[in-house]
Amino acid sequence: MKKTVALLTMLIGGSSLLLAQTADDIINKNIAAMGGMDKLQSMKSTYQEDSLNESGVKIPVKIWMVDKKAMRAEFSFNGMTGYQVLRNDSGWSFMPFQGQTKPEPMTADQVKKGHPYLYLTDAFVNYKEKGYKVTYEGKDETEGSESYKVKVTISDSISETYFIDPDTYYVIQVKSKVSVNGKVGESTETRSNYKKNADGYIFPMEVNSSDHGDIKTYIVKVNAPIDNAVFTPTVKVAGK
Repeated sequence: MKKTVALLTMLIGGSSLLLAQTADDIINKNIAAMGGMDKLQSMKSTYQEDSLNESGVKIPVKIWMVDKKAMRAEFSFNGMTGYQVLRNDSGWSFMPFQGQTKPEPMTADQVKKGHPYLYLTDAFVNYKEKGYKVTYEGKDETEGSESYKVKVTISDSISETYFIDPDTYYVIQVKSKVSVNGKVGESTETRSNYKKNADGYIFPMEVNSSDHGDIKTYIVKVNAPIDNAVFTPTVKVAGK
């Protein structure tokens, strides 16, 4: 009996180890497909210009990001410009199309929950250093084809599940879950049309978001100078 229990323990332990190794193997192949760890870690900032198609309306979007520090997303609609700014210690939202007349500060909890989204890379990149938990959840069908399924538990209230193409090892879909005040919000982001920009970095140029509709990216600049004034609660930032 003792031998049987010992054998089962060994098999179960070996199985868990195999799953962990499989998750890391998939992640490593994704990182290689995206240019390698050195290339990803060399990204310190990005600036991009998108077009968001929501219910047939095209909305220009500009996004500035400094890795692990700050981001600003700016939207133009009906002659008005709104934005969201998030930093490590604070954040603001200004949506004039929703009746706001001045920037409104984010709560401390909103800022804290936003920290994982300040990374320029996906959650599973350097997940151990971030303190995240990663599990391989087998294969699934995504967008009509088979994909690897890797779940990243960021915190008790935030998780992201990545669906990765077994041929290209690009991320083709991300499903996110966020719990706020006992309510769970879910969203899905489908990525496609991966291209290498002039700086040699690879990005998905088309995204379908369950929250925001179809998004097309036209310009992505990596490590271009960014004025820190972008990350302050001003009504509009001129230029790029």
